[in-house]
Amino acid sequence: MQQPLCFYEETTEYMQFYLIDCQSGLMNLLIFQDKTVMLFDCNVTDSNEEDILNFLKYKIPKKYKVETDEFVQEIDIFVNSHRDLDHLRGLKKINEKFKIKSIWDSGQSGANIDNADYNYYMYLRRKLREENEKNLFVPVPSNIKIKTIGNADIYCLAAEEDFQENYINEVRATAKIQHTNSMVLLVTYAGQKILLTGDSDWKSWKEGIVPNFKDKLVNYENADILVASHHGSRSFFTDEANEHIDEEENPETTYIESIQLINPVVTLISCGDYEEYHHPNKEAMALYKKWTSNEQVYTTKNLGTICGIINNNGNFTVVPNRFYTNINGNHQGFKIKCSIVENGESKIVNSGDEIKVGCSLKFSIFSWGDIINDNTLIYWEVSNGGTGDDFEHQEIYRKGNEEKTEKYKFERELSYKGTHLLRCRIINHKKNFDETKIFVVKGI
Repeated sequence: MQQPLCFYEETTEYMQFYLIDCQSGLMNLLIFQDKTVMLFDCNVTDSNEEDILNFLKYKIPKKYKVETDEFVQEIDIFVNSHRDLDHLRGLKKINEKFKIKSIWDSGQSGANIDNADYNYYMYLRRKLREENEKNLFVPVPSNIKIKTIGNADIYCLAAEEDFQENYINEVRATAKIQHTNSMVLLVTYAGQKILLTGDSDWKSWKEGIVPNFKDKLVNYENADILVASHHGSRSFFTDEANEHIDEEENPETTYIESIQLINPVVTLISCGDYEEYHHPNKEAMALYKKWTSNEQVYTTKNLGTICGIINNNGNFTVVPNRFYTNINGNHQGFKIKCSIVENGESKIVNSGDEIKVGCSLKFSIFSWGDIINDNTLIYWEVSNGGTGDDFEHQEIYRKGNEEKTEKYKFERELSYKGTHLLRCRIINHKKNFDETKIFVVKGI
């Protein structure tokens, strides 16, 4: 099985990031160029525990320890944006499998402290600090980088401590203070920006982040990858007491300028079933799409775990983790065939070939084992990794039901430079067949 990011490893130096599908919580995994591992929040439940722990086992690099003569998998830094349960749930299970070596903490007291997960977090926090004071770090918002890890610079934009001495939060309910003081980190690598916003709310951005970082050399503006705040809730734009995101109706408690300034290339949202918490909020989703390039807003609910890579040459892409080749290994199967039309001539191309932008691509399926019939389910899905002038095209889409081509065929124009993945999944329940193949197109 090939990892989806391996198709984008153009250089030997890069950083990886993952928005892990953890239902209605938040988990960001970052693996820096020097293999330092950072986990930003966690939400491990009884229903997702096996999947998440297996995913971490597969992704976290093994490091050799001289003192014990063994290879270990560790989390160098656990960042807790704030102490809500859906941002620290299951930390004990993670620490038992992957030793946590240090904690970055917002410094903000928790709103819901009467639970085992909170108590374990506070225990681990104390334990690490007692072992070494440097194991606990409470970042203070600053326009000076707080850390450089594997050629990536990290900035803290928001936390409990105020950037300006004269900036004082109003006394509010503890739960709301949690969001106003949620940690926000900016990670820059090879000229690209990843913005990790935790559950930061409109107030944090209006009264803290935007004025504090206005005209600063390094800031959140024109981010490349935005991990949206609070699972796509409207709290990023307006007070949750307000029924709608409406600047005219609630001008004092609504703030939309932040997303206009962030102006991301891609927006990623961690959320579960809409029916549970109504995430992402529909009005918030409309704003994210409006201010994100080509409406490239993706959720873990729709795509599962989302992974990404930034090469040291500045190329980056995001792709669903499900983009890998999965083969049954029996006497049934299929291949993806591709032909292009260039200058009026048709020719067969192979996966991984370089093809001039502007060609017409025609994909079809060659199958064996009698797996294709009227009841066969066939899914075509594309992940575009645009580069150079086309870097703003990081599109992920499926073949729509409205497309008139036969289900075992797929046609597109090659429009952008960069590496693009075509995923085809075929399911035949009667044949007990479920197989996925990847075809790689390199636009030049």
